[in-house]
Amino acid sequence: MSSSDDESLPGECDWCHGGRGLCDRPHLDDDRRFNIKLEETFEVETFIPCHARRYVFERMDFKDHENFETKKIHLRTHHDVDFEVNLYNAESVTHFGCKNWEAFCKMYGFDEDMLVTMDLGDAGIDQDNMDIWVLVDTPPVLPLSYFDCSKNVRKMVDKTHYTDGSELTYQEKNHLVGFCTDLENYNIYNQTPQHYGQYVPLVHVLNYGNYHGDTLRIPEDCVPHLMYQNGNLHVLNLYPGHPTNLNCPYRISRRSGDMLIREWKKCMDSRKEVLGSKRKRRARIGDRMISILHNGESGSILFYAILL
Repeated sequence: MSSSDDESLPGECDWCHGGRGLCDRPHLDDDRRFNIKLEETFEVETFIPCHARRYVFERMDFKDHENFETKKIHLRTHHDVDFEVNLYNAESVTHFGCKNWEAFCKMYGFDEDMLVTMDLGDAGIDQDNMDIWVLVDTPPVLPLSYFDCSKNVRKMVDKTHYTDGSELTYQEKNHLVGFCTDLENYNIYNQTPQHYGQYVPLVHVLNYGNYHGDTLRIPEDCVPHLMYQNGNLHVLNLYPGHPTNLNCPYRISRRSGDMLIREWKKCMDSRKEVLGSKRKRRARIGDRMISILHNGESGSILFYAILL
């Protein structure tokens, strides 16, 4: 599909430069696929190109292209993703645009100007489902569990800080979502006093750069504001079942702003269930750690868990 230039009119088709509607040169690639170029507002509304509208009408059983009509369409991918989205039709345009479409775009990390290929299936095979396959080579960046959790948990996941080498796959992010959800439930159940500021989860690899001697370093980006320069920290591992609560002294570096937690070895030696495994063991160099610092009226708490 060719790109529209700066002089294109609003609603103008990028393919034939007509006023959308039905293109006088309808076609599909291999009689089944078409591309959509994501425009600036693609998360709000994404238009079906006019040269593909006729085939979408037939495949999705729209009654009349000039009538206002909405269909529930299943967008599927080869990563076993299935999202039900609304496909809206008006006299001159057909477009996606609903919360599930926005979630689908976020799940795959779509960006403006990307080309997204959609597959209507084999026209020679009679199909009674309302599926459109979205052909994406890269895996999702977020798991389905992200869209089933609370708004507060999604905010935490979105703010997560990753250090070098600690990035999570979309499947591993299920553990991050679960950790943030467990923290939220813990705070509700125990009526934990309000946190000063916003939670910034940290995922990092335990190595000799951030764990040296008996001291663990937490990056400045994850240290809450208004914390005392020195103090004691409750270190709480929520897994499994009954939390393990330890105490460690800390100080905040005046030069870097990082938090330095002393006596961390006792946390390393605590035998707990490792996320991604049902085995209980001590933490090791090379493990990844998920943590969140809480600072409120009840004092400072480091919630953490170890991930393979």
